[in-house]
Amino acid sequence: MPADLDLAVNCGSSSIKFSLYKSGSDQVVVQGSASNVAGDSPAKYKYSFMREGGKSDNKEKELESQMSYEDIFKEILRDVTQPEVLGDEGKARIRLVAHRIVHGGTADDPIVIRHGDKEEQETLDQMEAVSAFAPLHNHHAMLIVKECLEHLPDAYSVLCFDTLFHQTIPQFRRTYAISQPEHKTPVPLVKYGFHGLSYANIRDQMAEALGKPKDAVNLVVAHLGSGGSCCLIRNGKSVQTTMGVTPLEGLPGGTRSGTLDPSLIFHHTPDCSTTVKWSGRDISKAEYVLNKESGFRALCGTNNFGVITSRAFPSEGDTEQPSHDDHMSSRLTYQLYLDHLLAFLSDYVTDTLSSAPQLDALVFSGGIGERSSRLRADVLSRFRFIEELAQTQGGVDKAANEQGQGRREITKKGSKVPAWVVETSEEDEMVRMAEEALQAATSR
Repeated sequence: MPADLDLAVNCGSSSIKFSLYKSGSDQVVVQGSASNVAGDSPAKYKYSFMREGGKSDNKEKELESQMSYEDIFKEILRDVTQPEVLGDEGKARIRLVAHRIVHGGTADDPIVIRHGDKEEQETLDQMEAVSAFAPLHNHHAMLIVKECLEHLPDAYSVLCFDTLFHQTIPQFRRTYAISQPEHKTPVPLVKYGFHGLSYANIRDQMAEALGKPKDAVNLVVAHLGSGGSCCLIRNGKSVQTTMGVTPLEGLPGGTRSGTLDPSLIFHHTPDCSTTVKWSGRDISKAEYVLNKESGFRALCGTNNFGVITSRAFPSEGDTEQPSHDDHMSSRLTYQLYLDHLLAFLSDYVTDTLSSAPQLDALVFSGGIGERSSRLRADVLSRFRFIEELAQTQGGVDKAANEQGQGRREITKKGSKVPAWVVETSEEDEMVRMAEEALQAATSR
């Protein structure tokens, strides 16, 4: 059997999502995820696959503690390519691997590499240098790229960059008001933006849902998860986003500070320029504190937004009530996050309504965006004045917001700020992008 499968690998700072697709289609053959990767407790992963005859099978595995990120991936690769899953051909069926790489630096297109190519080491060295600008993600993703080049030598690895979607942001929004550094940096110090694979997929989904061409949709998107950002999409293209030269700028997250006074870190951590070891890589203490010891967890002791919301707004019927301290710190965290989020969304919504024919949708996505009906309602209540001024009778549809499932509109028909919930699929976008890049590379 010829190689007929595409593998998508999406590496987070402590997670790995993976899917195997039938080449040239959106049919998923294997799908799974690993959590607590390289964490303090043993990693776990689960996956599902279709047996012959169409029957679905589910597997789950807990690994030994203290396994490295790449060793965990090797376990996953071994399991999902065994004969029980892929037949006797196993990993030989994998034609390409689409890798999500958060920071692509100055790359204008996805990069296609194969084990043994003369550009292989040069590409790996180049991406390792860029990893300093997204240390929580790029480093791990590049470790997995190397594993795939070694253990899937006949497959093409395609590096799909989150930064590509934001190349259309105008220069006046990409530029920082600071002089050029005296030393050479791996990439220019400008805004790059991230979550681009997600935003591209959401744009495509909304174009389909609205029956409009991709280059005609005007969206404001809030991709809200442990790491969150917002994006202003005008005529299908990114024209502004909240993250910057690194993913640290913008919204606070589970363990990230988000935007703050740059001088603060020097007072908070006087030895911030010293280096610390994190996941086998040296990073500055400032980067570690701002990326791993800040955000929700620093404010209230947990990075779980569902827990934060339940503590901030406990119900009388709850069997367990939060302590006073947990209640107050969680309420503060929620209010702070909502305030930061509204600062960005209000700007983007106003920009669209004042300069585009219409706002097609304010979209909520990501784990927090998809699950927190309270947060969505609180955001939309801020835009109620727009509906009142326009006399639309629009606003939140309470039933759709709180009880609906899947991709859906959560505002009443005729709203000037129509809102949707969309479950994004970075893996779908990665495979689409990788297929196009491979076709272009092999046809030269």
